[in-house]
Amino acid sequence: MKTLYYDCFAGISGDMNLAALVDLGADADRLERGLRKLNLDGWKLSFEKASKNGIWGTKANVEVASGHCGHASCGVGGGGHSHGEHGNSGHLHGAHEHRSYADIKRIILESRLSDKVKSSAIGIFDIIARAEAQVHGKNVDEVHFHEVGAVDSIIDVVGAAICAEMLDVDKVVSSCVELGGGTVRCAHGVLPVPAPATAIISKAFPSKIGGVCHEATTPTGAAIIASLADDFNVPVSGRCLGTGIGIGHRECSELPNILRVMLYDTSDAANPPSGIDSVQMFEICANLDDMTPEHISALCARLFEAGALDVWQESVAMKKNRLAAKVCALCKTDKLADVRAAFFAHSTTLGVRQYQLSRASISRESFKKTTEFGEVSIKKSSFNGVERVKVEFDDCVKISERTGESVGLIAKKIENSLDNG
Repeated sequence: MKTLYYDCFAGISGDMNLAALVDLGADADRLERGLRKLNLDGWKLSFEKASKNGIWGTKANVEVASGHCGHASCGVGGGGHSHGEHGNSGHLHGAHEHRSYADIKRIILESRLSDKVKSSAIGIFDIIARAEAQVHGKNVDEVHFHEVGAVDSIIDVVGAAICAEMLDVDKVVSSCVELGGGTVRCAHGVLPVPAPATAIISKAFPSKIGGVCHEATTPTGAAIIASLADDFNVPVSGRCLGTGIGIGHRECSELPNILRVMLYDTSDAANPPSGIDSVQMFEICANLDDMTPEHISALCARLFEAGALDVWQESVAMKKNRLAAKVCALCKTDKLADVRAAFFAHSTTLGVRQYQLSRASISRESFKKTTEFGEVSIKKSSFNGVERVKVEFDDCVKISERTGESVGLIAKKIENSLDNG
């Protein structure tokens, strides 16, 4: 099992990502051949060895002919935070060209790229489009891109997807991402860093601000992390297979303007013989002493809708010896903000507690099975070669209501039939 680790201590942009992955070992010629399948003209991609603060790595340069590129971006019409302004970009530009999100999807889908690359690239652009739509109060289909929709940024995003496929990684882990600080001048005037779209996208991962006085992470870079990373701020152990350094174009006094990626063989650590999988998650809790059981039940339903994987209640005694319910929700990192918001929107709590933890789970699967009672849902788990099968309880209840037999007897009959074939 191969794990790609992103060390975004100085931020990330699209061109720095391409440079780092090529420096790690992605083949630059194969990358360009893949990008040519987009049938876009007027661009040239090159890589060069460079150093920053005495650290050597690779710098990416995308040259776009006049009339093929626009780069003023806040994303949608009227744009803002320019890649070129934050200094991580190696893009040379000509006249502006606007593209809609639909245009970009069509370009990618009509290309001769693999389905995996197409899906990954569209997933990255979808994150950017939704953020820009929220910033500008538009529907996603109405979003028109400047920088992000220009030829150079299509290359950044699709190139990221091509390199990920080329490296054939099984998992991507990212550090906390530096977003930057200060202000940036754009078509909308002077805006604070992080730019609005970057701030929205950053809800999907741990981040920090103020480490440098410029835009350290662009919307493209943020979307790459939000889309590709499976986990954040977790230990990665195993054998290091290689390191890549992407050199940015800005001179920065606070931090070396580089992006580091590391490729690990984590076979033993990530897939132990016992078949246990460990995933980083968050537990969010609130003590409620002024809500009825009916309202708490409705809250639990809303937490599930917000993305919680599990929701439960515990009986507690609060101050003044009041009996109360402690409501807890378990969720993945990318759903933390949504689940937390559901607590505030649908309960009376004024605050929640959240803890990062690691959930260990064994292999399991769910499937449908035709039985003497009709089709039912089955859950099967395995651990150290021992399999356990359980019939979906709700299905057994429905069968019991229809047949008059007890739920326990129905479940036992179905499980016995599975054991017999």
